[in-house]
Amino acid sequence: MTSSAHTPSDSPPPIELTLLIPCFNEQCVLAQFHARLMAIVEQLKITTEVLYINDGSQDETAAIIDQYSLDGRTRSLHLNRNFGKEAAMRAGINEARGRAVIILDCDLQDPPELIPLMVQEWHKGFEIVNMQRRSRHCDPWLKRTTARLYYAVMDQLIDDFDVPREVSDFRLIGPNALAAIRAMDDNAGVLKILVSWLGYPTTEVNYDRKPRQAGTSKWSSRSLLNLGADSILAFSTRPLRMYSYLSGISFLLGSLWIAGVATFGELTPQHLLLQAILLLCLGTAVVGEYVGRVLMVVSPRPKSLCKREQP
Repeated sequence: MTSSAHTPSDSPPPIELTLLIPCFNEQCVLAQFHARLMAIVEQLKITTEVLYINDGSQDETAAIIDQYSLDGRTRSLHLNRNFGKEAAMRAGINEARGRAVIILDCDLQDPPELIPLMVQEWHKGFEIVNMQRRSRHCDPWLKRTTARLYYAVMDQLIDDFDVPREVSDFRLIGPNALAAIRAMDDNAGVLKILVSWLGYPTTEVNYDRKPRQAGTSKWSSRSLLNLGADSILAFSTRPLRMYSYLSGISFLLGSLWIAGVATFGELTPQHLLLQAILLLCLGTAVVGEYVGRVLMVVSPRPKSLCKREQP
């Protein structure tokens, strides 16, 4: 009687790398992107899967990536609606089967040909491989200016860790960092800042950002402002602390001035109104400090992460 049980050698090899591609209305560029991407996959010496995340596209993107999924090396995941790139990336990270993931856009501004170099850096021992833009002359002046402003503000408001400049979501995330991100709630913060917060061995690889091959950017001015606000509010209470200091100093100076007026001049209702406003500002600052403390306590990020455990 012949046994039908599979031996361990019959099982497929584990997937080492997932290439995670968020998509939103990218039908114009997908064919060119997929051809270049699969040419790179053929060259890689590790088992690799391609995971497309359809972020509620309204064009033919869903049908195109479903067609690509007929290839056993490619899968597609469809979100119910457009939740935004952050949500799409987190959904892809939770769905990825690879030990490591590389996140890249399909507009070809982030060349797929750089993937082997990223894998090489990972195998050198780096848990995070950030692709750092050496130049971005292809971007409009306003976008370049707001990007510089964003990184300058983050440098001033975040003290606990460094946020590398000119680094987008084009990066490799290794197994340990991937496990740490998955262990946290989806509201743990903006992914590009969260990856820096983790503190795992990181390297930056410089590259020249390319012009978009087709379609238009899905980032509006409003969404960029929201991204900046989320980056700050999730990782820093310094704006609140600065307001508290300003309120305290204003209250102290105002109180001294009003005391001087009451001693050497005539105290009017306007002076009392000013003192009441200053007292209100100080009270708001105190309440804000406690709100900030609550934010840190309920944050889904742990207080620390272990680099390794002793055997």
